[in-house]
Amino acid sequence: MKSTTFTAAAAALTAAAVPALLAPAASADTSQVRIDNVSDSQQCTVGKACYVRVRLTGDNRLNQVAVAVNGNVIGYAVPVQDDWDSNAATAQVTWVPSDYGNFTVSAAQDNSTASIGYTLTNPNPPVGTGSLANLLPSGSSGSAH
Repeated sequence: MKSTTFTAAAAALTAAAVPALLAPAASADTSQVRIDNVSDSQQCTVGKACYVRVRLTGDNRLNQVAVAVNGNVIGYAVPVQDDWDSNAATAQVTWVPSDYGNFTVSAAQDNSTASIGYTLTNPNPPVGTGSLANLLPSGSSGSAH
């Protein structure tokens, strides 16, 4: 009796699993990542907010997106359907850089990822740190008699 019950249960599980295995995979395409200023008057800089915006297409475009900078996740966002394109959505995460330099900004949704290289340049680079000796006049100050 037990083997008949087990066989019937296994057959039922197999019957339920086969359609799921044969169904087409839902797709997602993380098609674009960009960095934007929060406003025209405020530039993305160290200690100030920047927006990481991700454009998504595909059946799963409204699934949560993870955004990372140099491999470290900085936030998650649920995309919002675009009004002007019924096949696309946009997600946004705020990033506040802690240093200037080169960054890899990436977004991942399901099995789809996209990334960009982004350089944050110091608008006021430090003045050179040469030797003070180069600024002093050369020669002797004594007089010959």
